[in-house]
Amino acid sequence: MSTIDSKFIIDEIIRNNGFYMDDPQVHQVVEYINAYGSTTWGVTWSGESVERRERYLTPSRYINNPKIIWRRTLN
Repeated sequence: MSTIDSKFIIDEIIRNNGFYMDDPQVHQVVEYINAYGSTTWGVTWSGESVERRERYLTPSRYINNPKIIWRRTLN
């Protein structure tokens, strides 16, 4: 699981079509408000199951107002 609180890193992932450094390719980025009221991003990976990819889309006490802001495009 990858929760990222750096907009710079999220922008790099999006700019590079899901790649950041030596990490696997990202499938999607979900922006949400965390339990402390801060904007946070949940990153899921291309190799994960469909169920695991959806984990940041379910509102909870830790995830509020989730929305997909980027999804990998096929090359």
